[in-house]
Amino acid sequence: MSLQTFVMLQKVIAFAAIALLAAAAYCDIKTFRIPNALVGTMAALGIVRLILLHDPLAAVYAIGFAILIFLVGLVLFARKIVGGGDVKLLAAAILLIRYRDLYEFFVLMSVAGVLLSIAILIHNHRPLVSEPRLPVPKTRLPVPYGAAIATAGIVTLLLQPLLYRYVVPFAPTFLW
Repeated sequence: MSLQTFVMLQKVIAFAAIALLAAAAYCDIKTFRIPNALVGTMAALGIVRLILLHDPLAAVYAIGFAILIFLVGLVLFARKIVGGGDVKLLAAAILLIRYRDLYEFFVLMSVAGVLLSIAILIHNHRPLVSEPRLPVPKTRLPVPYGAAIATAGIVTLLLQPLLYRYVVPFAPTFLW
């Protein structure tokens, strides 16, 4: 496989993953559900991307970390702290992101989650639109955290070296 074909396949996978992440965020915000088909497709794209890299160490790190996060997420889901769709989406997103970028991904996810939670608190206190809202339990306010995971995934993918010059076209050339 030529370098040009390899780069094109990586770009196609990244842009398809961005579209799937956006769809997952939309579904989570609208229905508090993330379809398994979206998550499965994202995980498959992540596996294909790892295979194309021909880097066994990167694949071991990515798959190992995805499994670790999935297992921790299962414990949190069993205690009703997080949603099952969020756990699956997070594991699939980790397969798509380079293991070197996981720290930035988690920082972005945390910031997006805080901003999303603040927005939901404001919306719950004073609705911005006058459409019927989903019933809110009195003990906890539901947060579609899949939107925060998707936002962090999209930004992280766009800032990876392969796609960075498409995000910031006027950046100094020494950055890439």
